[in-house]
Amino acid sequence: MKRIWVSVKSFLYFSRGERNGTIILVLLLLLFAVAPYLYKKYFNVVSTPDPMLVQKADSFFLTLQYHEPEKVIEPPSGIEAEMELPRTKKSFLFDPNTVSLDSLMELGLSRKQAEVLVKYRSKGGRFRTPDDIDKIFVIDSATKARLKPLVRIAPVTDTISHDRVIDTKPILVELNGADTLSLLKLKGIGSNYAKRIVGYRNLLGGFYSIDQLGEVYGFTPQLVDQLRPNIYIDTTRIRKININLIKYDDLRIHPYVNDYQAKAIIYYRSQKGTIKTLDELWKNKLLPRDRFEKLKHYLDL
Repeated sequence: MKRIWVSVKSFLYFSRGERNGTIILVLLLLLFAVAPYLYKKYFNVVSTPDPMLVQKADSFFLTLQYHEPEKVIEPPSGIEAEMELPRTKKSFLFDPNTVSLDSLMELGLSRKQAEVLVKYRSKGGRFRTPDDIDKIFVIDSATKARLKPLVRIAPVTDTISHDRVIDTKPILVELNGADTLSLLKLKGIGSNYAKRIVGYRNLLGGFYSIDQLGEVYGFTPQLVDQLRPNIYIDTTRIRKININLIKYDDLRIHPYVNDYQAKAIIYYRSQKGTIKTLDELWKNKLLPRDRFEKLKHYLDL
């Protein structure tokens, strides 16, 4: 037993050098354990980031953010733009018995108010004094008060003077060659109507019938009938379309051809080679017969 104890004691015995080494090792282990904490507390210096690197990083993260797609707003057509834009009230003398619908709207009336006044007139109503505007109930009192000082009613003569006969020639305007100034001479045609007539004529290539004025925005059958005695048409001025040469982009903008029909005609021509007769267009169902009857006035081979 004593021998075993001596063996164990000799095994656990440390020399002076071994004890010193053990102590140093323990101290080093403690130092390594607390070194990260001491470094963060006393020696961790935040370096200034590179501005270029920060800018690139910001740009990268911005690309990852969701952005609501911008809505594409199509420009309104000529008609829509005219309806949406606020009208500027103008002040000029007018005769309520003859003033056009466009001129009434330029005076500040809404389209509905102007149409009611014109309808009242077309049913036989007549304005004899400025106060007769009060008969148009859809016009508010403030607008009536503003318009009454501008009213100038032409006198009506019930008797015929035999002292002097005035030879007055009726106004005649050729529809395919008239500019806006010439069209303004026609009764019932204001600046807006004149611009619409010229614009639609340019899209068509010219008019072949007075009835086509009914296709112009805002024209009523009554207005077309009112204009008939004062206009005529020179069909030799119509701009023709060579159906064998016209391109798809030019054909599709014609008012009598829609996008599908333009594609069908161009495809048929590419397969056929040459369109020999205009009747091929409706016989091969490229165009409805009624649409063909309108378009044929503008077609050529």
